[in-house]
Amino acid sequence: MVDRCICRDRSFKEVLEYAKEHELTTTDALEAADFCCTNCKLCEPYVELALETGQTEFVPGAFIRQP
Repeated sequence: MVDRCICRDRSFKEVLEYAKEHELTTTDALEAADFCCTNCKLCEPYVELALETGQTEFVPGAFIRQP
C-alpha cells in the first residue's frame, strides 16, 4: 500500500490533517508550505487523490484513471 510521502516521511493522514488545519486544498499549496510533494514528487498524485477522497492508503497506481 502507498500511504506516505517518502521524502518527508509523512503519512497521508498527517498530510490531510495539516491541509485541513492550514486550509490548504491543493498539492501546490502543500508544496509551497514545504510540507510534502517537494522532492521526488512520486507522492504528488496520491496526495491529490487523498485531498479529493479523504483516503489515506492506496494501491500502487490508484491515481491512474481508466476511461
